[in-house]
Amino acid sequence: MEKRWLLRVGPPIVALSALGLVAGASAGAVEERWEPPDCGGGGNRTAVVALRPAPRAPNEIRGESWFRLDPVLDATGTLAGQRLEIGVHGRAVRRMALPPESFGAGPYGGIVLVGSDDGRRSVLRAMDASAGCAALVARERSVIRRAVLDPAGTTVYEFRVDRASRADLGVWRRPLGGGPAKRVLAPLGDDDRFGRTFSTELSWSVEGDRLAVAQCGQTACRVRLLEPATGRVRMIARPDLGELVGVTADRVVTYAACRGIPCPILSTDADGLTEVVAPTAGIARLMRTDDGPRLVHEVVTGERVELHVVDPAGDRPPVEIAGPGDGLRLAPDSARGAAGLRVPEGWALLAPDARPGASAVLVRIADGTAVSIPEVTR
Repeated sequence: MEKRWLLRVGPPIVALSALGLVAGASAGAVEERWEPPDCGGGGNRTAVVALRPAPRAPNEIRGESWFRLDPVLDATGTLAGQRLEIGVHGRAVRRMALPPESFGAGPYGGIVLVGSDDGRRSVLRAMDASAGCAALVARERSVIRRAVLDPAGTTVYEFRVDRASRADLGVWRRPLGGGPAKRVLAPLGDDDRFGRTFSTELSWSVEGDRLAVAQCGQTACRVRLLEPATGRVRMIARPDLGELVGVTADRVVTYAACRGIPCPILSTDADGLTEVVAPTAGIARLMRTDDGPRLVHEVVTGERVELHVVDPAGDRPPVEIAGPGDGLRLAPDSARGAAGLRVPEGWALLAPDARPGASAVLVRIADGTAVSIPEVTR
């Protein structure tokens, strides 16, 4: 069984450590001290970059922004920092050393949100990978643990904890261009059924109309869905539900409350009815397609990895598509993979370590067509 998360502090890297897939970890490495200059132009410029259209076909991947965040370990194996790699596909990469408590999110158009905390203050920046610059979004005394940009490219949502006690401070929002923040979700209360919260992730529904806040204990997770347009909040708090895979329409798709993968994947509707949509699954993600949202997940048998495509509503039978080839794994979303590269709608990214990098392949989930994409220049 693979561990679902490699790290509970810092980015919740999808757990493929048992297979040696987190290849970027290094022991005591000396990192480049690249520091991006200020982009200038204020929030309007950053919003324009964030709304660049996504690629429509595999040949448009070149020029897309990407990032990956890897742990840096000291001689004792303790997390000493994070190494950020950020760039534009087909061009040289920039590398940056960050503190242990750092994260990345996106890309949103050409923007990657990067948060870091030096033990005194949290800094959140919107990095323009193409221009090689950054715009300051926030500087806070409390700890910003996670952040996402809204689909309109104008508002950042932040999850914070208290610096001294690490107590939950709720979810806040502020303009992308910086400015005062307002709390939109109160701290999550204690619940003995879930135990101590170890990780919190922010993501958007497939439709982009709801913010999902998934807060997980050792195995079980609670999910709150916020509708920014109305302020309404829906809570799913069941100890049989685990890590969030995605949200679409009235459905919340999660793993079961397993200690790792493979694990069943469950789909829960607005009435609380739950069905198993994948009895045993490896890495999974919920994707938009021409036929509606689809769950794509791995079925791993020994060294063989198959991809199955499932209707999250359970209205259609699962479809198996051709395997991507030995050694390739499905890339999850950036929240779970600590890495991101936008791909055309209806295509899945696969790579040796399940993250953007060498020997990546795009697979069209409608029919299993596989297309190699040029290696990220590193």
